Amino acid sequence: MTYKKKMILMVGLLCSIMLFALASSYALFTFNVTKNTNFTMAIGSLELTITDTYTEDKFIMKKVVPMRDRDALEQDGYHFILENTGTIASFYTVYLDDIILEEGIDRLENEYVKINLYNEQTKQSHTRMFTELGEDKERILETGYLKPGEQISYVFRMWVDYEVGNEAQDKYFATQIRVVGQQENAVVYTEPILNGADPVLKEKLIPVTIDDDGTVKKADITEKWYSYEEKQWANAVILKNESKNYKNGETIPEEEIESYFVWIPKYSYQLWDLGNYDSVTELNEKQVHEIPIKFGTRDTMDEIEGECTTPMNDERTQGLAGASGNCKVGDYMTHPAFISFQANGLWVGKFETGYDGAGSTSEAQQNESDSSKIIIKPNVYSWRNITVGNAFETSYNYQRELDSHMMKNTEWGAVAYLQHSKYGSKESVRVNNNSAYITGYAATEEPTKGYNKEVSIPENRVEGTELNQDGDYTKRYNSETGYKAATTGNISGVYDMSGGAWEYVMGYTNQATKLGGDSGIQVLYPKFFESKEWQKYYDSYESTISIQYNNRILGDATGEMGPFGEELDLDNYTRYRNSWYKDYAFFVQSSDSWFNRGGIWTAGSTAGVFAFDNPNGKASSYYSFRIVLAPMK
Repeated sequence: MTYKKKMILMVGLLCSIMLFALASSYALFTFNVTKNTNFTMAIGSLELTITDTYTEDKFIMKKVVPMRDRDALEQDGYHFILENTGTIASFYTVYLDDIILEEGIDRLENEYVKINLYNEQTKQSHTRMFTELGEDKERILETGYLKPGEQISYVFRMWVDYEVGNEAQDKYFATQIRVVGQQENAVVYTEPILNGADPVLKEKLIPVTIDDDGTVKKADITEKWYSYEEKQWANAVILKNESKNYKNGETIPEEEIESYFVWIPKYSYQLWDLGNYDSVTELNEKQVHEIPIKFGTRDTMDEIEGECTTPMNDERTQGLAGASGNCKVGDYMTHPAFISFQANGLWVGKFETGYDGAGSTSEAQQNESDSSKIIIKPNVYSWRNITVGNAFETSYNYQRELDSHMMKNTEWGAVAYLQHSKYGSKESVRVNNNSAYITGYAATEEPTKGYNKEVSIPENRVEGTELNQDGDYTKRYNSETGYKAATTGNISGVYDMSGGAWEYVMGYTNQATKLGGDSGIQVLYPKFFESKEWQKYYDSYESTISIQYNNRILGDATGEMGPFGEELDLDNYTRYRNSWYKDYAFFVQSSDSWFNRGGIWTAGSTAGVFAFDNPNGKASSYYSFRIVLAPMK
């Protein structure tokens, strides 16, 4: 049973913005403190107490000029403490809510205001535009977890962006902090090694266990239902009929399931190669190794020995592709996939996205934007022949409340690195060699050669089947052979990351000859590459030619898979390879500006979780896509 109680409005923060001129403009920030500094929320033996550092009821005013971030962070802020004074552990969420201004007052647009929340325990802070928090009462500033007796202290700062001009003159801005405590069942299962990065279950996501034969049962979350230590990754499903309820342990019929997702917990990994390769030399298969990772919700930082700040999170590098910041080989670095959404993890589509209702390979080739056709299941036809633009819009509109989106290049890298850690299979993921593009299949033998032009030969067997039927050389996901195509080596993992169809991901070079390539995304969203609100949904690169691997983003499983070389395939074409299983390796370039991942069933040994190519974003029967959810705790 879940208990939720909203705490009183602990403190109101009123920013009165008055800009007279660019040279002498200033803002009057007023902290409106509603004096009730020791308010306790109690549900049984759960108590979450909030105190602040103000000693009396009053307005505290401070004049500031529009500031650069570094100057703003040197100013004093609003200090407050959360303490669990009860006997039951509590989750908490800190929100920023609207304050309704009096009629006739001209409100300052949110886009001109910046905020920062500093954690005094971890010494971590994150500066954001106010608009990055979302809308209305979904503006989440922070989430956390406190055991009985634990406390945590924060400093909140808010200021006018330095770039603001006369737009802010004589306008007002107001917001207030609100804290919500939440007690899940007192015995909800968590895994110690995840250090708080346990699955986030929101409305519509049903936690499940999957038997080896594929039987799906609703999980009892008060008991052990996943174990990354044992390579059993957490799974959840979305039902076709969302109003339907199942008891713990009850079987959920396959026909009732719309989509499967797998939880990728937030982690940092140890850098072994910074990926600074700008040419093709020779392959070095000795590079393949187990990737050390550490689960946890906090971001790594330079100030801690053996860690570095993720370049995309580092003001010094401005998040540019190719940047290494202060990172060096041997450092642990928070994987960038978890930074854009400030999430404790990601729910990744367990299979390539399918086209609901398709009864044949050709019927699943639809270049359209229609979220109602999404189905993420085994034994369905992969949705192909769709542009990046339509794939993105379809994914984006799928589950907005869960922040659904088309998988990014760095998110692919997050799954790939977890797969090659001690928590995954650590082996070459078996190719899906089903030439009918049916999801969840695996070749009975590991291919030894690449690209055989649709001819099934001993070095690279391929085979088409009917839905839900095994072939001689390709088997379904719920079999001993099928498990080899999962990232875990068992049925709990992610499938179709090697072979099947190539998968478009949101990774794009801004040096493209044509804006958006042939993706169509610039038609659907004219300012996609210019607006800050879209930046978290794609990875931006600077490359112009297909061997500029040094333009990688650390963590995206491209440049770090070097060095790179060439080999001749069965079709007599010489192709670039990386050193990890000799997977296909063509970087984005000016004329071919998008990434796709994983390879295709014809690719044989060059397909794999570390394979990447550079199409131009157009619709093709070779290309599919995958969906990711990023719900906040």
